[in-house]
Amino acid sequence: MVVRYNKFSLHTYLNGFNTSFWDVFFKYATYLGDGIIFGILGVLFFFIKRRMALVFLIGGILTLLITHFFKKIMFKGVPRPVAALGEESLHLVDGVKIAFMNSFPSGHSTTAFAVFTILCLYFAKCKSQYIWISLAVIASFSRVYLSQHFLVDIFVGSFIGVIIAFLSMSFYKRPKEELL
Repeated sequence: MVVRYNKFSLHTYLNGFNTSFWDVFFKYATYLGDGIIFGILGVLFFFIKRRMALVFLIGGILTLLITHFFKKIMFKGVPRPVAALGEESLHLVDGVKIAFMNSFPSGHSTTAFAVFTILCLYFAKCKSQYIWISLAVIASFSRVYLSQHFLVDIFVGSFIGVIIAFLSMSFYKRPKEELL
């Protein structure tokens, strides 16, 4: 299906699947991809496992720098769905502030996949991994549902987030002497 559609027609197609339930659900689920989640988990883990607090700090900084580099320098001015397709042709959710430019990649998807992949790696021997990945997917898809990003934006953002998670977790795995 993805191959048959360009990003504009695919977004219009996906945007047609909306209900009042999903409007409310995704309006709030999108916050799972806010950068503040790095800070919250960093503070939480500071009291539980200090090295993990460092991982979240590194992950947050990498996410911020890489996402802003792509959005503000490499792909500055790439229109988001509303700018490209027009408000009148899309289902928009009341109360969601619409952004018009700097679509690529999705920062929320990068953040969500970085955070939740870190949690998957930390809780590697626990079935909670399914929950973490589900939360990352929900946060990422919310960006398409809310017409903030095209599907390609969230795919690339998700991929970047996973790479950031593995880089960040490499600091957790190192012996303590190397970190000092």
